[in-house]
Amino acid sequence: MENVFVNSDDINQIKDELSKLNNRLNHFIEKSNQQHVEFILNELREKYSNIFYNNTLKESKSCLENSMISDCEMKSRCFGTFLNILNSSAENITENSISEEKIVNIRKNLENLKEKLPYEKCDVCYSETVRLFEKQIDLMKTLGIYSEKHENMEINISEEEIIDLMLEPISNKHRLLILKSLVSETKTFSDISKITGLKAGNLLFHLKKLQDSEMIMQRSDRGDYMITKRGIDVLNGILGIYGKVF
Repeated sequence: MENVFVNSDDINQIKDELSKLNNRLNHFIEKSNQQHVEFILNELREKYSNIFYNNTLKESKSCLENSMISDCEMKSRCFGTFLNILNSSAENITENSISEEKIVNIRKNLENLKEKLPYEKCDVCYSETVRLFEKQIDLMKTLGIYSEKHENMEINISEEEIIDLMLEPISNKHRLLILKSLVSETKTFSDISKITGLKAGNLLFHLKKLQDSEMIMQRSDRGDYMITKRGIDVLNGILGIYGKVF
């Protein structure tokens, strides 16, 4: 497969165009022929999938190298393990469709791997791997090759837990902005301060809210902040609800 790289601005522009087109097609599909719509989507996938695939490989390697704990004696071994998982997952980007079973199996492999991690600091490297994997999932959704199936489930969670653990932490615009800013990369306290316009105690208050709810974590006492799998899941849930309601 030929390696083709384009800059991140071009990638983001293509993703925006595809996302908007997918939205238009979702409305169009109700009044048009299903076969015609699939033909259009297949053309788009053939045109862009290899570009996305190669840039996803490049991004996975670069982000892992920069985000993993540098002074860990297991970095080299874990780097290879995490990168293999991400590269294997990225191959799905070139497919016409992806089964729910495939994605579930990758998630299970990640969860099984987490149970075997020996140190508490392993959460930093693991969380970065999960973040990159969830970005791949978002890309697959944008390309129209994967959609999650949600079964009807009885909610056995108390109202207090739902509010305290999920709704209250994201009910503030500054905290939601912090979550969104951490999706693409880790941020320092100074970075987040510039993004939100909050200083010292005010910013620490909001960061602690997100940390207590386990939506973000800090690499060390004074290290960068990064989003966790729970934080990513919450954001994806918000986008899903917003897309259906508005």
